[in-house]
Amino acid sequence: MNRWAAAILFLLPVTALAQPPLRVACVGDSITYGDQLADRDAQSYPAVLQRLSQGRYVTGNFGVNASTALKNIFLRSWTGTRACRKALAFDPDLVVIMLGINDLAFPDRYTQYPGDLRDIVARFQALPSAPRVFLCTLTPIAPEAEQTQANRTIRETMNPAIRAVAAETGAQVIDISAVFPNREELLPDGLHPSPAGAEIIARTVLAALDASSTPPPQIHPAPAAGPVAVSIRNEALAARNRAEEWLKTHPPPDGLPEPPALEETAPFLSLLSSSPSATNGYPYATFTAMADALDRAGEETVFLDDGRPIAWREALLHQLVQRQRIDAQGGGFWSRPDGEDEDTAETVRSTAYALQALSIALGE
Repeated sequence: MNRWAAAILFLLPVTALAQPPLRVACVGDSITYGDQLADRDAQSYPAVLQRLSQGRYVTGNFGVNASTALKNIFLRSWTGTRACRKALAFDPDLVVIMLGINDLAFPDRYTQYPGDLRDIVARFQALPSAPRVFLCTLTPIAPEAEQTQANRTIRETMNPAIRAVAAETGAQVIDISAVFPNREELLPDGLHPSPAGAEIIARTVLAALDASSTPPPQIHPAPAAGPVAVSIRNEALAARNRAEEWLKTHPPPDGLPEPPALEETAPFLSLLSSSPSATNGYPYATFTAMADALDRAGEETVFLDDGRPIAWREALLHQLVQRQRIDAQGGGFWSRPDGEDEDTAETVRSTAYALQALSIALGE
């Protein structure tokens, strides 16, 4: 063997190791597993994701039929499966979690769902590989006319809980709900995606993973403003309903002070893209004042300090949905992001201000 050939052979492993494909653990239930597909090894969304990535990602399919995020569900809790142990041993760089459809069967445990989902995220975040974690909102159930209640629960209970857990843990949200139409050809049995449906999920996940190659903002920038997306609008309306229920037992004081008028909004725009956990105190009067000023000025797109444009209405709704906390009775309120040193009176005022900001952002 001549020295040039030897040099090439020596360099090949180094080159390969310099840019290895990232390992993606796909965690979920039968939707991730690929149940009802003729060839799940080729048609499940994790398989399609790997194929579409053209070598950028190697996926592990850790979906388990009928599994739940909820713990202590006999033979159904995902954390009690062999797939859970294998996923943790997979040493992933990225983790995509889509669990919640089967949790719909346990309405008496809905308040337990966020904590159990948070535990799954924590298990992966504690791994030596320190993977980046993504939480997917849920696919719908078809047909819509017969599954109105289930889809309302997905929109008003499960998806907001998923967003809240993402905000608390630093995970990123992949909004499958926003891009997956409720059409029977995509959900032939009403629940499990067809090959075309699995591809929609795979392409949406792929776009999110590719975008995460550099740290993204909490709210993705929008080049131009448009109508508020249906998914976040529905979640905002659900958040308002929860807050109105909570205020029935925690009425705000008469004569709630008007939020301060803002002559300049620029110093506060960073609140639209910040992580809730990075914000101190009670920012909700400021949210209301900022929304009022932008609305009166006729602004739809604003620019952050680094020049990124965002559609402020949608960004503000994301912030409010993520920051809402839900009590054991299902009521929603807004308080300190860190949950420490809470003042009940201030929490009531914050909730009232947050509702004002939400209404302005919805254009009402």
